[in-house]
Amino acid sequence: MQKKIPILLVMLIIGSMSLVLSLTLSLPNEIEWALLIIGALLNITSSVGLMIIGAKRTRES
Repeated sequence: MQKKIPILLVMLIIGSMSLVLSLTLSLPNEIEWALLIIGALLNITSSVGLMIIGAKRTRES
């Protein structure tokens, strides 16, 4: 479980940066939508994964 936390944090950072870039830069529509979708999926996946890890840790203690 400890090995997953850094990966999930990196996914969260990449997703957030993808959303920021897609919303602040003037890009073609296809690239903008691709960055929005990728950012949303990465953020949702990493957030849910981190919440599951946190819930497991609180149950153990």
